[in-house]
Amino acid sequence: MASKGARFVQHFGPILDALRALGGSGTPDEVVERIAVDLGLTDAVQNELLLSGQLRYPKNVHFARFYLVQEGLVASSKRGVWSLTERGRAIQLTSQSAREIFRKWTGIFAQRRKAVSPATDAIPAAAMEAIPEEVAEEAAYFPTTIKLKCSRKCRAYPRVDLSRCARQSCAKPI
Repeated sequence: MASKGARFVQHFGPILDALRALGGSGTPDEVVERIAVDLGLTDAVQNELLLSGQLRYPKNVHFARFYLVQEGLVASSKRGVWSLTERGRAIQLTSQSAREIFRKWTGIFAQRRKAVSPATDAIPAAAMEAIPEEVAEEAAYFPTTIKLKCSRKCRAYPRVDLSRCARQSCAKPI
C-alpha cells in the first residue's frame, strides 16, 4: 500500500487488469471482487471502514475508476457497467504512470476551480502528497466542491458548491 498521498492511485492498473480478465467489462462489484482476489487482499483490508462508515477499499476502487474514465481508459457509457476503451485495452500502467495520470487530472481540476471561482485557492497536485490520506481521497474525488456549510440550511449538504446554494450569501466556510 502507498504510504503517502491518495492510496486509490494504486488501483489504476489492477482495475484495467481486472476488466481484461472479465472480458473487457464488468459490474463494479465484479471488478472490486476480482481485484481483491488478484491482489490477495485480506478480509481486514476489504472491510476497513472510513470515518463516514463506508468501506475504504471499494471506495478507493471507485475513486480510481473515476480517474481512468477521465483519462479515457475506461468507458462510462452504460450505468452499472465498467468497460475498457481501446486505449485501456492496450495500455499497461506502472505505478509511475498511474501517479502521472493522478497529477495531470488534479492539475486540470485545480484549473477548472480557478476558472469558476478565481478567489478560491486551489491545491497544487504536488501538494496532494502531503495532505492527510482521507482528506486527499475526498478532495481528489470531489474536485469542484468548496468546503462550505449553509447557515440557513437552504440546502442541507455538509459541503456545498457555491453555484448550487440557493442563497449564496448564507454559505459559510466550515
